[in-house]
Amino acid sequence: MHEVLIADLGGTRARFALAREGRFGQVAAQRVADHATPAPAIRAALAALGGAPQEAILAVAAPISEGRARLTNATWALDAAELAGELGLARMRLVNDLEAMAWSLPALEAEEVETWAEGVPVAGAPMAVVAPGTGLGVAAFLPGLGVLATEAGHASFAPRDAMEEALLAWLRERQGAVSTEDLLGGVGLSTLHEGIARLRGVKAPALDGAGIDEAAEAGDPVALEAVAVFWRALGGFCGDVALTLGARGGVYLAGGVAQSFAGMLPREAFLERFRDRPRMRDYLTRIPIRLITHKQPGLVGLARMAQT
Repeated sequence: MHEVLIADLGGTRARFALAREGRFGQVAAQRVADHATPAPAIRAALAALGGAPQEAILAVAAPISEGRARLTNATWALDAAELAGELGLARMRLVNDLEAMAWSLPALEAEEVETWAEGVPVAGAPMAVVAPGTGLGVAAFLPGLGVLATEAGHASFAPRDAMEEALLAWLRERQGAVSTEDLLGGVGLSTLHEGIARLRGVKAPALDGAGIDEAAEAGDPVALEAVAVFWRALGGFCGDVALTLGARGGVYLAGGVAQSFAGMLPREAFLERFRDRPRMRDYLTRIPIRLITHKQPGLVGLARMAQT
């Protein structure tokens, strides 16, 4: 049976599996810090998995150029052709991690997502994934065509209320042009927290995302407002993505950031901002919105890619 080694390489852990007929089984995890280069980690994973594949597809959270990439927050540098030769593989592909995640969308089962809005999905229509994390990733699955990778997170931030306008003005004065990723990806939540404290005239400690999460759970008003602004702004951005990509097959939220804060704000606030376009409200209301809860959507997508 034809099998392909698939791997989702993060800055801390690399997860490997063998894909057969669009599915994968056992997952072997390796700590990136335990290996100076990727080849020993791949060999250790293959020993654990017990396979002898001739092909590999590796998803990386980094830009890819001519089959080469360097992992963000890690020392690994990858060259697909060189690595394939070192491992005795006939073929190796490097793909962006969000591209792999987009491939998973049509394969996710009902119990692997949390539905925020049922909508009325259109068969054969694009499906979009939005992943706030180190950056703000956006990709689309196009049935019959494949995946469209985008840089939508770098589009200019579009404020929709007085607080967002004030935050934009404050941040523009500090750094110049402001992208949506500046407020919804990476240190975006910390930036929101700092900006809201300054605009409210409140002294607040500098906090990272985890610290803001804890402070919000404890009832801190600045942290709570930062989380609320984050989710409203993310809802608006997802609505823009849906309109731009024609994502009538559904919009999916992915990543640890989305899962961490999903329970801290009524969904209605996100959904209202998502749909807040008077002339397109019915169009947007019919779009399903789901949070991906599957622990390894990247591997799901890679297993599907292995068939292409």
